[in-house]
Amino acid sequence: MDWNLPYLNDEHKGLVMLMKEFCEREVDIKALNEIGDQPMSIHSTREDVMARMPWDLISKAHDAGLRQLATPEEYGGGGYARDHLALGACAEAAGYYGGEFARLIAIPWKHTCTLVTSPYASKEVKDEMFSHFMENRKAYFASSASEANHGSDYTFPYDEPGKTGMLFARRDGDDWILNGDKQWCEGACISAYVLLTIRTDPTGPISKSATQFAFPTSTPGWTIRINDMMGNEIVPNSQQHFENCRLPDRYRISPVGEGLTIHRGAMAFLALYHHGWIGWARRVWEEIKEYAKTRIQGGRPIIEHNNVGMMIGEADALLRSARLFNYQYSWECCQPEQINPLPFYYGTWYFKKVLTRLMEIGLDVYGGMGPQKELTFEHWIRVHLSLFHGGSTGTFALVKAARVLGQ
Repeated sequence: MDWNLPYLNDEHKGLVMLMKEFCEREVDIKALNEIGDQPMSIHSTREDVMARMPWDLISKAHDAGLRQLATPEEYGGGGYARDHLALGACAEAAGYYGGEFARLIAIPWKHTCTLVTSPYASKEVKDEMFSHFMENRKAYFASSASEANHGSDYTFPYDEPGKTGMLFARRDGDDWILNGDKQWCEGACISAYVLLTIRTDPTGPISKSATQFAFPTSTPGWTIRINDMMGNEIVPNSQQHFENCRLPDRYRISPVGEGLTIHRGAMAFLALYHHGWIGWARRVWEEIKEYAKTRIQGGRPIIEHNNVGMMIGEADALLRSARLFNYQYSWECCQPEQINPLPFYYGTWYFKKVLTRLMEIGLDVYGGMGPQKELTFEHWIRVHLSLFHGGSTGTFALVKAARVLGQ
């Protein structure tokens, strides 16, 4: 993996080497894949999910200073929440050298960044959440906006009054009472806090009717239901149910009715996941290439057959371009100007196109070997197909881009 990119300074490269050395020393990719492949019943409890987590590995990542890279320095963290390039490069290195470890560690980074950069979250809430994260190595963060019947309405949004968002928070003195459901949340089932975007005005357009909260999952009335996906990750996707959950107003992290402003502002941190995907995909591509160099057909390695060599080169070019696209966007996010959402939308569409094409090429090159579970390629396909909904589909990302272009 070439880290001599113009976007990365010596400090970034030092962090990458730290991640590389940690993954090579501590991460067993096959063992992580086996954890992800363990069947999870839709009726599994929080305790069931917590029991399968590789907490020893996460604790070692904390000792190495990696788990808390995004946590502010005043709490003992690395303080890199605003350095998109540092976290992005580390996520990519984690994907390349550690496979699923990239998602495992980038999920709390992403939500930590959202909280750090929020101009509305109180110091009291930050003190509570970051102190808990640093003191408890099994602490995790998540965020949730989608609902079963409103998958992308929060991110477009469709703004018909009173139509989008059925999880409702009703004001009751100094508290809010939450009733309803959230769907498609990765990490909620093990998280100590979930950043929620919730309707607080039952009749208005969602763009002016949503509010964001930091929700402690210890709150009475909160329960989960696991979503059993085709390619389960180590941290399962889940549905959340809220039944008369009483949440103090101090956990509100946006002005009332302006939650979508905070929600959209956190889009930049989703690029962390793209960096991790690219790192893992590069590792998969290298395995495909090595197989093509050693597999003999017609008396010579199949990579020497024009049709196969061409596909290997095509995948390399696509991954290189996707990688540079993502670093350019992360660099833009580090600039003082307002973040342009278009590169994120374009990137979401493009990365999914690239990964889909890599799947096709891998299946062509491996032939009958492709679906064999002894290959990491097979596991990688299942996991990524199950993640393709994340951040919206590629086509819907272009729909959102079109709206920006039309403004």
